[in-house]
Amino acid sequence: MHALTALTLAGLLVAPGAAPAGSATVVSTGQKVTLPQHRVPEQPTVFVFLRPSSSLERSFLEGLRKEAGPKVGLREVHLKSGEEPIARQYEIGSTPAALVYDRRGRFVGRSAEADEIAAMVRKAAGVMRIDWAEPGDPRLAEMEKILGRPVNSGIMRTMSLRPDWLRQIHELHSLAHRPDTALDRRTKEMIATYVSALNKCKF
Repeated sequence: MHALTALTLAGLLVAPGAAPAGSATVVSTGQKVTLPQHRVPEQPTVFVFLRPSSSLERSFLEGLRKEAGPKVGLREVHLKSGEEPIARQYEIGSTPAALVYDRRGRFVGRSAEADEIAAMVRKAAGVMRIDWAEPGDPRLAEMEKILGRPVNSGIMRTMSLRPDWLRQIHELHSLAHRPDTALDRRTKEMIATYVSALNKCKF
């Protein structure tokens, strides 16, 4: 699949004619560098390894440059022989090739196929702005044990990194919503909804 088509289908690109967030930056011309240190803050970042002398590879890069838009950071690594230190550092066997990192600097994957790059960028873009425990993290399991139910998203999951805090908040919440108080549950929920609206809290 053509690079532009694949990335457009990924739903991550700006409309034709829109100005890109900024020109791709060359972070290495062969010397070793630590790629995550050059990623775009708060965005998925694609590092493209290519030989600038190749018109086909320049065309591949230009397609990414024009279509990446504000949601994807783009960085270049220029090679001549493919034997440069950075090529060995990141085990690049052929060009063009791309390495994708998510908004938190975690490595997502590598590929030379446009549709695979699009899928990796889509995955990287799905990472939440607020960090929380991912599936397999014992803290998430502890959180679900405290709440007595699975938790996939929402305001409660933002506290999954500190189950000890969550336990106390959950106990306070349960106490506040006990049925044997002066206000019934419906009234309490109405008050909570009104306060949230005043605070412009979408939860």
